[in-house]
Amino acid sequence: MTRRALPYLVVFALTAAACGQKSGVAGTGGGGSGDGTTPPATQAPIVTAAPVTTPGATEPPASSTQPGDSTPASTTPGDSTPASTTHGDSTPASTTPGATTEPPVAVGPYEPGDNDTAGVTDTEIVIGIHAPVTGASPIPQESFDIGKDIYWRFLADNAPDRLFGRTVRVVFRDDEFDPQHAVQVCREMVEQDGAFLLVGGGGADQITACAKYADENDIPYLSAGVNETGLVDLATYFSTSLSYAEQAPLVIAQLQAQDIQQAALVVSDTPSFDDAKEAIEAAAADAGLELVYNKRINKNATPAEAATIAQELKTANAPAVILLSSPVVFVLGLAPGASNQGYDPLWIGPGVTSGLNGVTAVGCPAGSTDNAEFFSPTPGLDVIDELDPDYRTAYPAYADGADGDDIGMQLWSLAKAVALMFEATGPELGRAAFMNTLVTSGGFDNGIYAPLTYTVDDHLGGTGAHLLRADCTVNQYVTAEQFVMAGG
Repeated sequence: MTRRALPYLVVFALTAAACGQKSGVAGTGGGGSGDGTTPPATQAPIVTAAPVTTPGATEPPASSTQPGDSTPASTTPGDSTPASTTHGDSTPASTTPGATTEPPVAVGPYEPGDNDTAGVTDTEIVIGIHAPVTGASPIPQESFDIGKDIYWRFLADNAPDRLFGRTVRVVFRDDEFDPQHAVQVCREMVEQDGAFLLVGGGGADQITACAKYADENDIPYLSAGVNETGLVDLATYFSTSLSYAEQAPLVIAQLQAQDIQQAALVVSDTPSFDDAKEAIEAAAADAGLELVYNKRINKNATPAEAATIAQELKTANAPAVILLSSPVVFVLGLAPGASNQGYDPLWIGPGVTSGLNGVTAVGCPAGSTDNAEFFSPTPGLDVIDELDPDYRTAYPAYADGADGDDIGMQLWSLAKAVALMFEATGPELGRAAFMNTLVTSGGFDNGIYAPLTYTVDDHLGGTGAHLLRADCTVNQYVTAEQFVMAGG
């Protein structure tokens, strides 16, 4: 599908002289090509994840190696080539802060603001994450508390030079599934905890609200793909997976692959989901798939409200329901409401949250979610060893023996992608340099996500997703298909 350009670039020439320039964004002459456009992708190779542990190793070392160790832990044994190359710089990734080698010249539309290096020292980078662990759509607190920094601790022990002698400290806040509270906690993480960048862990409305705060303050903000409206015009927002609208053709194609010609559509009534609803409707029309039922549902629908929708779905008798709602509305309302009336459609939709194992842990024993498929930026736990053998080993080593779950894998995958971004930016890390690296690099491939690609006028980084299918013999989602690419 055609992806939207950032409006601030379209109108920049008309507004810069009259209104003054946003401090985080440079003029059109600041780019490497001289016209503010993204250099051709062939000039910047995609940044890939090199092995962190020695081949054959089964667990991280018992004690951390001190930053500054002269042995590049991320270099493949017997190979003198650096594990990855800093974008635009031939200096090995193990260069430490203060080295005499010149840092890479920033190429891109962002210029340093007054707080460009806030949250960064010679030894530390601070990241702030918010997510709803309480409220109407809770995500397990324990999974976030344990998983938020597992990858960063693993990296510090096994590849201390990967981030030029720096370690990453993660701070976390519960946004309570409330946009206003999300802004409050994001401000706290920046002003009190010194966060260099912010990450939204879930909830489209909270992500949108906090991303706007971050944009107003020239702070990089990353989240899994959610809505596009309200986000694509923000200069500092970057998604790390396909937006809901970008996943719409994948959902419709999956229904067609199962020879399903009719479906129902149920979408939460938040404005954040308007563009996804329109995209699903358009993709269905293009494919000739009939939507026999099309309804908005209260974002915080009670089980009684959901049961009413379930009765209407049964009457419509659609073999599949395309769903975009909170996991709580799905697993505690719609799915059991339909099941209680003997209606068992295929539940399908874009990811992330309805494809979490917390849904099957509740829905499978109740017999209501055994026919569910959702897309996700990460695969199921059943294939993670193929894509990253370090996850299952490292997680219990840094989590007091706890096994890694799918939320931990989401956090691990995000951190692994951000680590590539930090490494590509180079030792002279600042907010502007970080964002310039994102929009001028060839992309980032952590081996778990589909590769991420950004340009100056497109900050929606996802290129594909994994399809998950409920398996109630294990009460988990398993991987039905890996790396389903958009536009393929």
